[in-house]
Amino acid sequence: MPTVQSFNKKERLSFFINSETLKRVNNISKQTKLPVSEIARRALQNYINQIEKEKIEKELEAGYKANYEYYLKSQEEWKHADKE
Repeated sequence: MPTVQSFNKKERLSFFINSETLKRVNNISKQTKLPVSEIARRALQNYINQIEKEKIEKELEAGYKANYEYYLKSQEEWKHADKE
């Protein structure tokens, strides 16, 4: 009989933070009633999303710059298309 595999397996992550950051995250934990680990997970995910978004934006910008002459020529070719 086949077994169901969990794709959401959790791994332990351990790191140090300074006392001021710990104090602030503990305050947020009390205010939101979320465990510190959940706050850390969300913060890490938000940071990863931000980095990935910035990477995609830079790649898109590089692509637009690389194709600038092509777009300029295309625009010129179609400039009078709607005027006839």
